[in-house]
Amino acid sequence: MAAALLFAVPEGETSREELEGHFGNPLVRLTRRVEKRPGIRAVWERWSAAGIPAAIARDVEARVDEDGVLHFRLDKQAAYQERLELAKDSDPIDVRLKLIAYPAKPAEARRVAHSILAEAP
Repeated sequence: MAAALLFAVPEGETSREELEGHFGNPLVRLTRRVEKRPGIRAVWERWSAAGIPAAIARDVEARVDEDGVLHFRLDKQAAYQERLELAKDSDPIDVRLKLIAYPAKPAEARRVAHSILAEAP
């Protein structure tokens, strides 16, 4: 499902990790990391056009962890069909956004998350 990941996160480098499932079955984890400002902007614009920030803004308090990471999941099958939707099943694209907040405290990270989600078109 590399095509789904590439559609959902069109910027960044892909890394591949071979894993083993609970029953010894082979698994592959694909990861894309975006760190440069133009790439982050391109990904955010794609997600904003699909309404993802507005959809996750409703429950942002539950989506930001103690380390200041905003979590949500995209539907992998929809992304494969070149649509972006929040996941409703157990086969998602897991998205983790590290928020930069000062001071680096959960409450401040949540404030930053509210701010960036409110600004999304």
